[in-house]
Amino acid sequence: MRRKVTLACVGGLLAALAAAGGLSAAHVAKSSQAADQLPATITIGATSEKTGPVPVLGGEAKGYTAAANWINSHGGILGHKVKVIVQDNAGNPANAVSQVRTYASQGIKLVVGGAFGPDCAAETPVVAQSDLIAFCGSTDNLDPPAPPHFFGVGLAYTPTIAAYAKVIARYSKKPAVFADKDKSGDDSAHYGPLSLKAAGTSPILIRTNEDDASFKAAIQNAISQGADGLWFTECTPAAISAVGDAQALGFTGKIYLENCLASFGVAQALKGLAGDNQQVVVQVPSMLLPGKASRPGEQAAINQFKAGVPGPPDVVVGSGWDAIMMIKKLLTETKTLDVATNEKALENNFKFVGVWDGGTMTAKDHRGATADGYATAAAFTKDGTFELLK
Repeated sequence: MRRKVTLACVGGLLAALAAAGGLSAAHVAKSSQAADQLPATITIGATSEKTGPVPVLGGEAKGYTAAANWINSHGGILGHKVKVIVQDNAGNPANAVSQVRTYASQGIKLVVGGAFGPDCAAETPVVAQSDLIAFCGSTDNLDPPAPPHFFGVGLAYTPTIAAYAKVIARYSKKPAVFADKDKSGDDSAHYGPLSLKAAGTSPILIRTNEDDASFKAAIQNAISQGADGLWFTECTPAAISAVGDAQALGFTGKIYLENCLASFGVAQALKGLAGDNQQVVVQVPSMLLPGKASRPGEQAAINQFKAGVPGPPDVVVGSGWDAIMMIKKLLTETKTLDVATNEKALENNFKFVGVWDGGTMTAKDHRGATADGYATAAAFTKDGTFELLK
């Protein structure tokens, strides 16, 4: 009640000044529209794959909480504290949907996650029917037309895969594409070979089961068909162990991993297998490579991220960090949790530059991110680091 009286008094004072010639009517209207309507604490719901088949994607939760802590220690959002509630969906789409529904029933207006393609796909219709806005951390495409209330953090799969196919075509003429039998894998199975054919190669498609602990049989199948490159599109631990399996089977061609595995943690796990011939390849953002970032504003975002998240940088953690920082930028502009207002702002050429997301959202493109500075071809090294691919 005190807040309403205060705002009313301010409005009356502005009107009086306008009548006296001190302020224009347009200025009064603009001042009223800009009034801060945010609650004392801004609550954000998060659904994250902390356990289950893709625990590497649970790193987004670390990014969510680290970003919220950094914001709160630097004045909040316009002075308002940020609170992130994280629930583990265990990589199960049904859990992700249930958690989003719970957040909606609690009146929460902003949700982040998941980072797993099948989770985001399952959430899409629920988000569209709910009075909230959600941010998907998966690189899977957001099905056109742009889904209501649903936005993406980071690169979409189609441009990412097209860029990767051009890299693969430089080294492999008959690459094998490994894709799980799920929604995310279906996209990989479709766009991967399509992009590789467009790049001038003759791809081999190998479908795998999402609960496979090992791809050894699938690798043997690919080698028997003459594969000279192996592209694992999964984000599971099996994709990491597949590098060792391939080498144990005598494979000497390039091995291509997905950008969800672009982390120094994975690099440490692979340093005994990486060698010095750039065999194991991945797309990485600038924050994992030595030197300055290429996109304006990206280096400043990287410096801020490294100050807020201890330890070696990680692309999945960075994606979670960017989701919260995107919300910070949005609410700083709109000063409200009103869903219609925020969706309109996001669709109105909303620009963002982070450590994993850089681009412009529109009504037709709810992701808007482009590859410059975020999908650079690199190789794992025997020192547990990354280097530019030659």
